[in-house]
Amino acid sequence: MKKLILTGIGFFLALGLTFAQAQQTQSPEDNAKQVVTVLTQQLTLTEEQQPTVYNATLEYAKAEQALLADNTASKESKAEQIAKLQAQTDAKIIEVLTDEQKPLFEKL
Repeated sequence: MKKLILTGIGFFLALGLTFAQAQQTQSPEDNAKQVVTVLTQQLTLTEEQQPTVYNATLEYAKAEQALLADNTASKESKAEQIAKLQAQTDAKIIEVLTDEQKPLFEKL
């Protein structure tokens, strides 16, 4: 379980960095759309899975944006909160994945 969470965290960090470099002012909605696009390509998400993944990713992106804008919290606190958000998001995504998709998601 710990490995799965760390994998998910790494995935979202890498994905976030990739998208951050592409467009610095990207909205949470655009981020969520891009994540769904990438996961659809990598995991062959169904049309039924895509809205759940989009909503989970959008919720994460909005929460992360709010955390990063908060100047009162320390970097360590923000990092911990973001890690928790990523773990929650990964769990929501894993819930809708098939048994065949889960190992692929873990490798991302």
